[in-house]
Amino acid sequence: MKERVPFVLGLLVCLLLLSILLSLGYGKNPTILLNGWSVDQGFWLVLKKIRIPRTIMAFLVGSSLGICGVALQSMLRNPMAEPYTLGISGGASFGVALATITGLQQYIGMWANPVMGFGGAMLSVAIVYGLARKKSFDPNNMVLFGIVVSLVFSSFVFFLFCLVDPDKMQVTLMWLMGDLSSLDIAFIPAYIPLFVVPSLVMFLFGKELDILSLGKEKAQYLGIDPPRLYKGLFLLSSILTGLCVSSSGIIGFVGLIVPHVMRGFLGASHTFLLVGSYLGGAFFLIL
Repeated sequence: MKERVPFVLGLLVCLLLLSILLSLGYGKNPTILLNGWSVDQGFWLVLKKIRIPRTIMAFLVGSSLGICGVALQSMLRNPMAEPYTLGISGGASFGVALATITGLQQYIGMWANPVMGFGGAMLSVAIVYGLARKKSFDPNNMVLFGIVVSLVFSSFVFFLFCLVDPDKMQVTLMWLMGDLSSLDIAFIPAYIPLFVVPSLVMFLFGKELDILSLGKEKAQYLGIDPPRLYKGLFLLSSILTGLCVSSSGIIGFVGLIVPHVMRGFLGASHTFLLVGSYLGGAFFLIL
């Protein structure tokens, strides 16, 4: 398995570059792929304002969901775990729905959905964190707490939908379905380091995740402090997922399926699995 790791990672890099090229070239306007370099000024405007921002956000969100899925599946020892398992999507949805019904967009404009989405996500994280702390961050209890918090916030969202104007509700529903083009491009320079820094920190936990996947008791025997590691991984994953939701809405499936696909090609070593899922998640979402 280890012998083919360099080949698989190299192939992922090539596929990622190909998907970026396709994303930049695909659309209604003439493309470089079809017309060579003889394109009008309108194409460069579309490229700058629409396709490059869309591709950057797809890269950041897809890669972040991929590594968060790896961390949570290992930490919770649950193959069905994914970035929204801990109730983050429910809190973010509530934040955006609340921003819509209160007309917050009229006061703070383009900041409304990202700020309220991230704020709602962090609210749900704080609730799950507080509950899990009382149970020493037991993985089974964390999953249960996340499900309960998500259901409660989802109920609040449906209640707010009963009060909101139908036109505004449609905009909110589009965001909740996941939309890579909804974020104002002015946010992107600030979002890049916010996504990249936690991702780089996550790469440092490869060996710890290998040990943690053996179980809480065995991890303690091998010198790992599971509650402390659970706490750190939980916060990193939550911040990354909250950023994903605030920037592009709720995009499921990536954080669940990409780690499983990569595990089939790269094996169980989390050092390689984190890198593979980062590249694979970005490639998958861009494509």
